[in-house]
Amino acid sequence: MPLEYIYKKIKNTLRKIDMRLERAKYGYIEKLPKDIEYFNGGLYDAIYEASCKWPHNTALEYFDVQITYKEMIKKINKVAAALKVIGAEKGDRITVCMPNTPEAVYMFYAINEIGAVANMVHPLSSAKEIEDYLNQSESKIILCVDVSYPKVETIIKNTSVEQVIVVSPTRSMDLIVRLVYKLTKGRKNHINKSQHIITWDKFLSKASRYVGNPHARVNSEDDAVIMYSGGTTGKPKGIILSNLNFNAQALGAKYLVPELFKTDHSFMAFLPNFHAFGLGCCIHMPLYFGARSFLIPQFNPKKFKSYITKYKVNILVGVPTVFEHLTKIKFKKDGLKHVKFVVSGGDMVSMSSKEKINEFLKAHGSKALIENGYGLTEASGGFIFSPLSIAEDPDAIGYPLPDNDVIIMDIKTKKEAELGEDGEILVRGLSVMKGYLGKPKETADAFITVGGKKYLRTGDIGYMDERGVVHFRSRLKRMIISNGYNIYPANIEDVTLKCKNIEACAAIGREDKLRGEKVVIFVVPKTDASERSIKKELSSIYKQYLAKYEIPREIRFIDALPKTKLAKVDFKALEQL
Repeated sequence: MPLEYIYKKIKNTLRKIDMRLERAKYGYIEKLPKDIEYFNGGLYDAIYEASCKWPHNTALEYFDVQITYKEMIKKINKVAAALKVIGAEKGDRITVCMPNTPEAVYMFYAINEIGAVANMVHPLSSAKEIEDYLNQSESKIILCVDVSYPKVETIIKNTSVEQVIVVSPTRSMDLIVRLVYKLTKGRKNHINKSQHIITWDKFLSKASRYVGNPHARVNSEDDAVIMYSGGTTGKPKGIILSNLNFNAQALGAKYLVPELFKTDHSFMAFLPNFHAFGLGCCIHMPLYFGARSFLIPQFNPKKFKSYITKYKVNILVGVPTVFEHLTKIKFKKDGLKHVKFVVSGGDMVSMSSKEKINEFLKAHGSKALIENGYGLTEASGGFIFSPLSIAEDPDAIGYPLPDNDVIIMDIKTKKEAELGEDGEILVRGLSVMKGYLGKPKETADAFITVGGKKYLRTGDIGYMDERGVVHFRSRLKRMIISNGYNIYPANIEDVTLKCKNIEACAAIGREDKLRGEKVVIFVVPKTDASERSIKKELSSIYKQYLAKYEIPREIRFIDALPKTKLAKVDFKALEQL
């Protein structure tokens, strides 16, 4: 143990020295302290410290229910005790398959408190996807929202899960709202209760049987979260993120964009918790600094106006399509005066859209300018942010967070590109993942050594100017972004080929005013197969294997897929059809 401690101390000291030299390249670094002391502990430990500083501040708001930091910590501790009673141990993987609700937050931090790892899964994933995620993580416990329970029930026998906990999204709402839900949607979700399948209330009641302190000591570099992404190959896999990844992101953002983090600020959390950008920027960041996170379980464009005006949120963090929708809502002249900051991530905002959104904000009383955040799940969701000073720069995504070194690599030479030259965006530092779950080869392939240093490849093209500001050009990897969700064509194509009447297929993204992009699948049918029968079969296959947001919005039939001179599918040609 002493040798391990000494090794980590030396390693961290060398990292700080190395990163300080890298940070000295750029002007904005002059405002940063020479040595940033990052939180040495877990995610739970960080928000517990915040609760000691601001116990009576509102930590979470869920519609008309407000939960203070003191109350939140008590609830998290109760969940942690209940987890111990049902057999959870340090190092276990526990799945959270939930929208943004207080229960999801309590469970997430309770998992961290006992030293386990939170396996974050999209509740709209197909049954097969949930089964795969449970097996990849070897989860023994899962918390799922009641609407996802029927899917979980069908696949649970194929996993190592020992305990299923089911909760309604209305559990923390007013009693009347809960009753209405039970009489309408709730009664459709019948739960077959048993020793291994219990409700949230039954689960919580077990906490009284625990004697002792459920808290486990964890290190900042220990595994904390598993999230799923296609990576650079387009194949879904688990990404292991540490406590330090998220804690350093929060503190780094405080130094880079300090105006965002005040204890009286309210963040609107409609980006989901199974999305690294949503979990890191909309939940953990505000809780790290004593601010308020307003949880929205499912984004509803029709209710967006009431969310903003009724709950007086100050900071909107979302995807470009959300802010495009904002400009179509009728507000009073000063209806947005309480909105102080707008941060966009998940995709780039065009300059014309940026100007339109900024003008709309100004016309309705807000002094905010839309700012960019950039990242990927393999780098904790966000590692580049644009401070107000560059918010109006065309295609600028900003500066890297402290202790993250970003370079642009010339794609042909694999060497660092000159300032102003396009290349692949690479990053190393505190935001970078520990690796892909159980996939050492894929982990190795995600990195590249440039100038003797190991960097994570983002698969995106950009350039850096003389100030150290990173600019985005385009995506190198073939990925579709719809409503801020990453959709991987390779996965869509694999599922489509399960149809016995299809010879070949190719998926592309096509511009869509509502979603940003929509999935279009080009299909080459086998001889004598009817288009009608293929569409019917695909409808059934997609429902079984794909999440709702992944399902192609358009199926196009084609005699043959266009090919390049190298006999590869010509996706550019498909985009012109």
